[in-house]
Amino acid sequence: MSLRAAALRAALERALDEPVHLLALEGRLRFHTAAPDPQDETTWRAVMPALASADRWGSCDTTDVPEIWAEIHEG
Repeated sequence: MSLRAAALRAALERALDEPVHLLALEGRLRFHTAAPDPQDETTWRAVMPALASADRWGSCDTTDVPEIWAEIHEG
């Protein structure tokens, strides 16, 4: 894992105060975790700079639980 990816994971874990899951895909790393409460402005202010440092980021709710994800392209 690159320093950039490790820094992203650490920033998300620090902002959310919980572990962030990692999925290693071909040439990229995807971090994902439950999304903060939409009304929790303090947490979102901490999360957004971390997400913005990723190559791609977004959210989904395919598991009926809103999640945020971020990808770092390595190669």
